[in-house]
Amino acid sequence: MKTFLNSPIKESTRGILYLCEYNYREQTIRVVREIQFDNPGDALNAYANIHNPESQMAMGKTELQFLDDLTTLHANLNNPKWVQSLRDYL
Repeated sequence: MKTFLNSPIKESTRGILYLCEYNYREQTIRVVREIQFDNPGDALNAYANIHNPESQMAMGKTELQFLDDLTTLHANLNNPKWVQSLRDYL
């Protein structure tokens, strides 16, 4: 599996933070940067402290949990209805 920006995912990765930009007029989202974490707690801490409300995160204690959460996040980022619903929270 690869990241949303098509980068390889390290085997030790258990969390990923996508820094995103949301276009309110077109109601679209664009991933502009990604950061991989070996520890899901570090991913959560970075997500909680980032000054970018459009950011998205996936994490899991195990590789399987992480990849499952990441698969769901990728599906959501490609789902126009889900992306449009973000505007209510941003």
